[in-house]
Amino acid sequence: MSIFYISNYSPIKRNLLLVGAFLFLCALYIIPYQEIRIERIRAFGENEAVGTVLEKIYHKPHANNHLDEQQIEQLIRYKFIDPLGQPHERTASVSEMEWKKLSSGDNIIVYYAKAAPRISRIKNEKESTVVKILSKISRASH
Repeated sequence: MSIFYISNYSPIKRNLLLVGAFLFLCALYIIPYQEIRIERIRAFGENEAVGTVLEKIYHKPHANNHLDEQQIEQLIRYKFIDPLGQPHERTASVSEMEWKKLSSGDNIIVYYAKAAPRISRIKNEKESTVVKILSKISRASH
C-alpha cells in the first residue's frame, strides 16, 4: 500500500488540467506587478508639487518596416524637489496635445507619493488601463 494517493485521470481530464495549469502560469506572467506595487504606494496619499519641464522628447521606436503612428510617443522629462529638498527627475508620456502646449522651463503640476516621493506623475500623464482601473479604487481624484 502506498502512502500517496495516485488517481487515474482520464486523458481528457488530464489534458484539461494541463491546459488549466498552463493558462494559470500565463496569467501570473502577464500580471503587471510593478504597476500594482506603485499604485499600492500611491494609495497612502499623494502630495502636489511644482515641477519644471527639462526637455520634450519625440520618441520613435526602432522602425523595421512600417512606422505605426500609435507607436510614436511624446515624452516630457521633468524635475521636482520633494519636501526634504531631494531633487527627483522622471520622464512621463503625455498626449500630443499636452506635449505641444509645454516647453522646456515650463512649470507643471507633479503628484508624488507621500510614502515614496521618487514615485511621481504629472497632471494629464498617459497611464495604462491597469493603472487607470487601480487609481479609481485607490487614489483620490485630482
